[in-house]
Amino acid sequence: MELSCIGVGAGPSNLSLACQIHEQIGQGALFLDRQVDFRWHPGSAFDSSELQVSHFKDLVTLVNPRSAYTFINYLHENGRLYHFLNAQFGAVLRAEFERYLNWAFHRNPLVRGGETVREIRFDGEFRVRTDNAVLGARNVVVGIGRQPRIPPQFQGWTERNLFHSSEILHIHPEVHKKHVCVVGGGQSGAEMLLHLVGRPEECRPASITWVSQSENYLPIDNSPFTNELFTPCLSDRFVAMSESQRRLLLRRSMLASEGISENALRAVYQALYRHAFLEPNRCEITLRLGCTVSHCINVGAGHRLTLQHAVEEVEEVTADIVVLATGYENAVPGFLEPIADRLENIDNELAIRDGFSVFWDGPRDRRIFVHNPSVGQGGLADPNLTLLAWRARRILDSLLESAPGVNPEAPDFICPTSVESCSDAVAEEMGSGI
Repeated sequence: MELSCIGVGAGPSNLSLACQIHEQIGQGALFLDRQVDFRWHPGSAFDSSELQVSHFKDLVTLVNPRSAYTFINYLHENGRLYHFLNAQFGAVLRAEFERYLNWAFHRNPLVRGGETVREIRFDGEFRVRTDNAVLGARNVVVGIGRQPRIPPQFQGWTERNLFHSSEILHIHPEVHKKHVCVVGGGQSGAEMLLHLVGRPEECRPASITWVSQSENYLPIDNSPFTNELFTPCLSDRFVAMSESQRRLLLRRSMLASEGISENALRAVYQALYRHAFLEPNRCEITLRLGCTVSHCINVGAGHRLTLQHAVEEVEEVTADIVVLATGYENAVPGFLEPIADRLENIDNELAIRDGFSVFWDGPRDRRIFVHNPSVGQGGLADPNLTLLAWRARRILDSLLESAPGVNPEAPDFICPTSVESCSDAVAEEMGSGI
């Protein structure tokens, strides 16, 4: 049977689309995921990790609050809505949100787990080959997320004492009485430090060095006006800007997405206090700010890292274990290799249209949609949960060949009346050197 679309991956992005298709159309689509049960970044989902966005920014609420797939309905159907309200969480625990996503994953009949996509070819229709079948579809939607970013100075290392933070819980390195270096000063780096220092005394490292390129560990900007960056209005405005204007806005708005939650910052500072003044068997915690790792070489069973400070000062740190909290990057997945040379790229991003389909040399009515691979083209909200449901709605509108639905919300307070007025203002700032 030929389907209208096949989704590869059933992570949050494609799961949102699957929920919206199921409720609006009911059939004609299939979403394949290699996992039998939904797991969301299982290698780095610590028990204490929290979402950095509101629970209203779930799979569907912001485009259809009446949906049966809302986070609120998940709480209701599982008999915990009052308890959740009474708990007064400052932020939703990632473990709770993962359970919600798993609930939607199994509730949706368009989602099929335990099905790994091996390759996608095109012969007038897309042919999606899995371990069990070859399926035909007019469109495909890729939603598998990004891959861990390994900086060049660490690439090629396969020793068991160098890890990316995304896999730390899969591997469970033996850190007792070891010297650990965490590289990366964002939320993942903070959570990694808290995970290590929070281990029982008999499992705790002897020391932790936390290296950050920034001059301070700064809080994520979650203020009201900054949050207007994560709206459909700003997203459309961003797409219409020139490349130089987009780069400037991304740079100026960095802390809207790359800062650390205040709860995590407070917990890190309290850990520093405890281990400096109260803990009899302390873990030595050292902060190294404003520096980058210029070299990493193997020394016996560990590593020697060369830290380059902004003032040309050089420092060397030796560690038994190195954990890279260095984020994620784009990569064309292997299953697209048969058609990869037909896809257009812009600065290591797949070039996308307004409806999130990729520019390619195939027929215009046969499309490849992608979720969140294009911060440079789509803005800060592209990999963020905030516009998850809206982006899926845009893709659904494209699949249905219908005009985008009218946003019932009032215009953003800081969204200019025209793209040109915003562009002129940003261009003036660039020219002034501010």
